[in-house]
Amino acid sequence: MIHRLRILVASVLAALALVATAAPASAQGEGWGLSLGVTGSTLQGDFVTAAGDTKWGFFGGVFGERYLSDNLALNLAVNYSQRGGQGLTGPPGDPTRYDIGLDYIELPLLAEILLPLGGTWDLMAYGGIGVAFNVSCKASFAGGSNDSCKDTVLGGPKTEWTAPVGGGLFYQVGNGDMVVFEARYAWGLNDAVADANIRNRGWTFILRLARRVS
Repeated sequence: MIHRLRILVASVLAALALVATAAPASAQGEGWGLSLGVTGSTLQGDFVTAAGDTKWGFFGGVFGERYLSDNLALNLAVNYSQRGGQGLTGPPGDPTRYDIGLDYIELPLLAEILLPLGGTWDLMAYGGIGVAFNVSCKASFAGGSNDSCKDTVLGGPKTEWTAPVGGGLFYQVGNGDMVVFEARYAWGLNDAVADANIRNRGWTFILRLARRVS
């Protein structure tokens, strides 16, 4: 599994490099906007005996876009994202319930393909690579107190690399303004904490308010 994820990351980076070098010298403009949404996350790894209910959280951020052509854009964002998971850990015969909250400032770089559907609607698909800096890590076990991860068996939080993919629909409001309805899935490529094998997996459902400025 790790080998396949490394291949995925290498392929995404190669694709981004190819896009950057193959794009015409005169780009088609820039854009910026705001993102708001919700995250639905779970945790996977040897630490997890059985995953529980999806853990829901807040998502929000700002982004800038560089249009390389009418159908291709690069998107760089700064987002606040709440992730983590709930479930059971420990021996199958005597598991302990856990609830882990992981909050991040994340910077995803995405290559977007835009396909006109006619009229005011466009279809979007994308993939990329991201880095996420942990700003909060809290965990409770067996319904106990919500403690800092570094004070539990998990150890301190780690910076996370992610592989996001997704897609959505653009609605052209007019005068360069757009509303985007988007769904994204992201794989955590490394352990989220120092002393346990847990990795983030999850969906983000996003509403983007965007403006193309040139």
